[in-house]
Amino acid sequence: MDFGELLKVFLLDLQSIFRYRVSSPDLTLPQILLLSSISSEGTDMSSLSKQMGVDNSTMTRLISVLIRNDWVEKYKGENDRRVVFVKITSKGEEIRREIDTKINEFGIEIINTIPPEDRNDIREMLTSLHWLLSKQLLRIK
Repeated sequence: MDFGELLKVFLLDLQSIFRYRVSSPDLTLPQILLLSSISSEGTDMSSLSKQMGVDNSTMTRLISVLIRNDWVEKYKGENDRRVVFVKITSKGEEIRREIDTKINEFGIEIINTIPPEDRNDIREMLTSLHWLLSKQLLRIK
């Protein structure tokens, strides 16, 4: 299997696992990722769009559902009223804590299946892969 194909199946496996282990009937995978990405202090919509890899109109639709469920709220920037921010609500924060707990539990399960002598190497490799992917994203944006 070449590296590109390996990345694709890795992504598909992670998505499937997140849907099965982290989501609930009330949450879609994009909603889970959004709730995990919004800062408690607030995050601007353009940054969220770039981070999620979607255009602004798609992000607006995704955020509208979160607002309807009272998981986030929108507000305009103080310095530049054209910039729209979203902030997680207390109800959204509760859901985010549940998501984080499920993700951490899953992470512990996975790391416990790896022989102890290999765990640091795997963690370092994944950290390096994350760093490389982040650099690629910066080039795209």
